[in-house]
Amino acid sequence: MACATSIFILRWNELRKQIFANQQRLGVIPQTARLTPWPDDLIKSWDKLSDDEKKLFIRQVDVFAAYVAYADDDIGRVIQAIDDLGRLENTLVIYIEGDNGTSAEGTLIGTPNEIAMFNGANPTVEQQLKYFYDIWGSEKTYNHMSVGWAWAFDTPFSWTKQIVCHFGGTRQGMAISWPAVIKDKGGIRNQFHHVIDVVPTILQAAHIQQPKIVEGIPQKPIVGVSMVYTFDKKNEGAPSTHVTRYFEMMGDRAIYHDGWIASTKVMRVPWDNKTPTANVLDYPWELYDLHNDWTRYEDVAAKNPDKLKELQAMF
Repeated sequence: MACATSIFILRWNELRKQIFANQQRLGVIPQTARLTPWPDDLIKSWDKLSDDEKKLFIRQVDVFAAYVAYADDDIGRVIQAIDDLGRLENTLVIYIEGDNGTSAEGTLIGTPNEIAMFNGANPTVEQQLKYFYDIWGSEKTYNHMSVGWAWAFDTPFSWTKQIVCHFGGTRQGMAISWPAVIKDKGGIRNQFHHVIDVVPTILQAAHIQQPKIVEGIPQKPIVGVSMVYTFDKKNEGAPSTHVTRYFEMMGDRAIYHDGWIASTKVMRVPWDNKTPTANVLDYPWELYDLHNDWTRYEDVAAKNPDKLKELQAMF
């Protein structure tokens, strides 16, 4: 765990700033991007934690780092096996970092058992240190780290898994490799796409039409669009062919359309099992101009009321 320990000397606030700086240095986010603020009203900054909290939370994130390293190594084994077969040059590899933002279901203090947490039975920091610290990450736990780490790992965006109205809950990094076809090695693409676009991409790449019937069962049309056009460097700045996308989960709502995204204000925190008191239809809406605001730093609903109404009606 030496590598994880050296990384997390930064703790979560400083780690977030370092991740953001690395993203800009590598070119995966624009130089004009702004880091969304830390939610001081929801999550303590690191310097306000007790010594016991710091000790527990470092243990939690060390185990998470080990898990990520383990997963990364196994992904590497798959890629190496394809290369050993001599087929990597003409193999399309699509790697998506995850299925949502980092999860906040560990609560503000983490939990040794996620299912127990959902049932309102979460040990205190003191109890976790006494009974679970040494076995954290073993077969004796179904552990989940503190929300502070989840928010930090969703940098540069705000929020986490379950919050579908903000990119911290939905936007993932994706890498596509196909050396025989994609010549722009290391190129960056920022077109808006969704996971439903993966199958159309594979079908076009393989020159296969979607079957209308499979084993006697009529197939519904695929509503995604292919991403193959992005493989060509000349289309680096081409408009996205996925123009509109809506999101909804437990009352949180958002709609993306042609570089704008309207979303409801977050009225429930995902680490709290309580039901919001407000009617979901009364949630206030926010608006972000992704042409000029890559991280969704500034809500421009008040400046663009007509655009907000347009997207609300579209939703």
